[in-house]
Amino acid sequence: MHLRGFCQESGDNVPCFISTKNMNIDDIKNTVKSQLKEHQFVVDIKQSNSNQIFVYIDDFNGLTIDECRRISKSIESVFDREVEDYSLEVSSPGLDKPFKVIEQYKKNINKEIKLVLKDGISHEGILTSIDADGLNLTVKKKLNKKETIDTTEYFNFNQIKKANLKIDF
Repeated sequence: MHLRGFCQESGDNVPCFISTKNMNIDDIKNTVKSQLKEHQFVVDIKQSNSNQIFVYIDDFNGLTIDECRRISKSIESVFDREVEDYSLEVSSPGLDKPFKVIEQYKKNINKEIKLVLKDGISHEGILTSIDADGLNLTVKKKLNKKETIDTTEYFNFNQIKKANLKIDF
C-alpha cells in the first residue's frame, strides 16, 4: 500500500491510503530483455518503494535516446499505469557509474579503466581481455624516473570492489 496524500472527511485531514499493485521486478526485466536487440544488454533495474522504475540498459554500438524511448514504450505497452501506478525512466547507466555486469567490461575492452580492489588499492590501465573469472589490465610500471614499461596484470572479479571507465577532461 502507498500513502497517497490526505483525504478530506468532515474537514479533517485524514491520511488516505490507496492500494496499488507494485510491479514485479522479474516481469519488468523479462519485458525489457524481450525488447533488446542482439547488441544491447540490461545493466540494472531498480524499483523504489513508491514504484519508481529505473531501467539501465547499454549497447555495444552506443545507446541512443530513440532506443531508450523504444524500450520505454514497450514497457508501457505491457504494464498499465492505472493499475500499477508507476513512473518509468529508461537510460544508460552513465559513463561515471561503476560496472555492474560482465557485458560492460566486454564493451570497454581496449579502453582505459580504473579498478579499486577490495583491499583499497587502485589500478588504472587498459582493459585488454576478460574471461569468466576476471580481467587483464595493461598498466604502466615505472622502471626509474624516465622509463616505464607496460605490464599486464590479472585481477579476479572477486578481488574487485569497483571498476569504471576512466574519464579524462
